[in-house]
Amino acid sequence: MTLNRRNFLTASSALMALGACNSGGLAAAPSKRQLDKIGIQTYTLRDAMSEDFVGTFQMIKDVGYDYVELNGRNILDRSPSELRTMLDDIGLPAPITHLDYDSLANRPEEVAAVCNVLGCEYAILPWVGDDQRGLDNYKAHAAMLNRAGEAMKSAGVKVGYHNHQFEFFDLGGGETGMNILLTETDPELVTFELDLFWAALTGTDIPALFNAHPGRFKMCHVKDLSGDASPWRASLDFPAIVQALMVNVGEGDLPFETYFAENDVSGMEYFIAEHDNPPQPYRDSIQMSFDAMKAMRF
Repeated sequence: MTLNRRNFLTASSALMALGACNSGGLAAAPSKRQLDKIGIQTYTLRDAMSEDFVGTFQMIKDVGYDYVELNGRNILDRSPSELRTMLDDIGLPAPITHLDYDSLANRPEEVAAVCNVLGCEYAILPWVGDDQRGLDNYKAHAAMLNRAGEAMKSAGVKVGYHNHQFEFFDLGGGETGMNILLTETDPELVTFELDLFWAALTGTDIPALFNAHPGRFKMCHVKDLSGDASPWRASLDFPAIVQALMVNVGEGDLPFETYFAENDVSGMEYFIAEHDNPPQPYRDSIQMSFDAMKAMRF
């Protein structure tokens, strides 16, 4: 039989239909995504680093992590260039670092220079003090982040904000610090690092948050929660919360795959394991979190 164009197209369609079915005659499920690269916040291993700084970074690399997120402690006893050389020798890039409020507010150009030496694309504000959490305070923080972002833009560094739980507390009339920060910062200058543990602790609907503020969350802290969070929703007792609820990734109940299914909406690019007080041995803890994240499909 000669295949004319119509017969060819008909046959091709039939073959594609067959290819879309499995042996049971059901349509094949679309392939799921996974995390391409996984990082870890060095705060997780601060105690280990105080004993063996270089060896701890080597352990991170040996476990399989692709990069680290630094914090200000990492450059207290060494220069940024010394730290960069060490990281390069081990093979661990550091695209993100946490830095303090004063540096971002008053010396953003110096922050950008340090980030350039370290190879960091993002400088993240991880904390605001107890007396800086009112409505007017958050408006001032948003303005500061915009100024810092503008000052660092020419150096190729973007500023960001990392949350805890208190940013989701009601400041009156349903307004929250998180909403102020999200709505009053310039998306071209300021991004957000969503700590999934602290956000989930407050009962926040995380997919809804992503959809309300698309593209604003370039990074997240992946840390798990096990147990009933409701008694702790309004608590500021950080050590007690961590002791009661925080576990290695994969040991808790947070639906990370549901969150990451929204990556196209949230803008998420960096997935960073963290535990504020991991059980020892540390290698086992960070290996468990890495393996759990590696196995995620969404």
